[in-house]
Order: sequence, then C-alpha cells, then structure tokens
Amino acid sequence: MSSHPVSAAASGGAGATVDGGAGGGPGAVIVWGEVLWDRFPDGDRLGGAPSNVAWHLAQLGTPVALVTRVGADAAGRAAIERLTAAGVDTSLVQIDDERATGEVTVTVAAGEPRYRLEPGRAWERIALDAAVVARLAGARAVVFGTLAQRTPAGLAALTAALAATPATALRVCDPNLRGASPSADDDRALRAALVAADVVKLGEREAAQVATRLGLADPVAWLVERGARLVALTRGPAGSTWFAPGAAPLEVAAERAAPAATTSAAATPSSPRWCTGCSSAGRGRASAGWRRRWRRGRCARGATPILDGAALIARTEAA
Repeated sequence: MSSHPVSAAASGGAGATVDGGAGGGPGAVIVWGEVLWDRFPDGDRLGGAPSNVAWHLAQLGTPVALVTRVGADAAGRAAIERLTAAGVDTSLVQIDDERATGEVTVTVAAGEPRYRLEPGRAWERIALDAAVVARLAGARAVVFGTLAQRTPAGLAALTAALAATPATALRVCDPNLRGASPSADDDRALRAALVAADVVKLGEREAAQVATRLGLADPVAWLVERGARLVALTRGPAGSTWFAPGAAPLEVAAERAAPAATTSAAATPSSPRWCTGCSSAGRGRASAGWRRRWRRGRCARGATPILDGAALIARTEAA
C-alpha cells in the first residue's frame, strides 16, 4: 500500500495535509466531516456520512473535495487511497500525527445496524486551514453533518468554514444523530448546523429526535419558516416527502431495492443528488425519478458501492 506525499502543515493540532485527487477545483462541492472505517463482523467498510456523500458525488461525475482528518496510520492511508480511486479530491485531507483514524464497531440486530463510535479520533479536530479557505471561496456547495462538530473546537471550525463560504454556495446538512444521551455540546452543534443549512435531510426518527432535543413542535415547519430551501423527510420503504417554501409537499415513492445484507447503504443520504440538481428549476419530477434510481442501484453492503453515474443520469432523464 503506497503512502501519499505530505504537504504544508495543518492548523488545529499536529498534522499535515495530503496531495491527492483531481476532483476539486473551482465550482467543486466541498464536503466537511468525518471519515470512518465501519468494522462489520464480516469485514471492514469505508464509512462516515460526509465521506459517503463525497464518494457518491464523485461516482456521479461531480467535482468534489473532502475536508476531513485521518491518522498517520494504515487505516488513514487506506481511506485516502480508496477515496482517491473513486474520484474524490483528497488534497484537503489532514493527517494527524497524534490521533488514530476514526472507526465504528458495527453489529446487526434484527436487520438494523448498531454503531459504537470509538472516541478521541482524528476526525474530531478537523481544522480550517489556508488550503480549505482558498477552496471554499469557489465552492458550488458545502455539505456537512453534525458529528464532526460535537466538540466546541469542531463546531468553531465548521462555523468559521461556513463564514468563509460565498453566499451563492448551497449549504446542505445531513444530521448524524448518534448516541442515546446527547450532551449540551451535541445539541448546540445540531441547532447550529440546521440553522446554517439551505437543504436538510431528516429521517423520520431523526425528526423526532430533533423535536425532543431542540424543543420544537414541528422541526420541518421550523426549518422551512427559517429559510431552508428544501427539507426532505425520509421514511425508508414508505418513501419521502420534500418540503419547500411556497410549494406543496412532494411525495416521493420508494422503489424496492436489490437485497442487501444490512440497511446501511440504503440509509446513505440523498444529499449528493441535491448538490447536483436542487439549484435547477422545474426538475422536481425528474429529481424524484433520479432519487429512486439512485437508491435502487446502490444498495449493497457498505455505503460506498461503485456506481455507473452516466447510466444512472441517462435513465433518470429518460423517465
């Protein structure tokens, strides 16, 4: 396994950034957040919701760069190599000399994955360095979750990153609500992420959690009222409903996916499609078809399968 050459030192802790990938540049989507290895009983899969989004965007041919942090270890090198091979620009990945690459132990009960996050890993201190600031200036969209901001330092870094992002760039939030006992820092990160977003994806269970944690009677209505351009409420096999200001809700039916060993791939957010399509007018119905074909074509163990992006788009446009 080859290692990647190291460039200028990153701020926010011992580490450096990586030279790798060619999927970014002006007009790219910038994805901010954790990369993790999901340790399944039968093998390891690359994961982390933000890195999954970056993977799928690259598979669809969208220029995308991932801002994350990995350890100076074999797991970090493997993650960078896998993402680079998929077409993700990894030049903004930071290397941490003190902390290991993120990982999650996954068990499956009644067909549902259960996750145990290993604490104190590199992704918990992603830094806003000069290279990231420069790339944000020309970003088409910025995608972020909530897990990487669970510490005050992580929240401060993302807040500064969004402040450095042009107002014209789409901000997409896909909350990652893990843990049965969220802390005050977790709730602050959640509220800040939702308030900053133009587009929000929420699962039905996540919406209930948001309501409880933030004291909201109707999280979807709250998001639309405060200016979100699109809110998608997903319900697994029951499909999803998309909400936007001044428009009737759009019901998007689910299609039966190919059998998968777990539901982790099916749960991967539709955020990649929104980054490439939600700024286009008059494509609601085509977008719905794209989402269904996306889901049907990518359900397999793990959340980073290889997609035929051109064929996927062609099938959707023909629908």
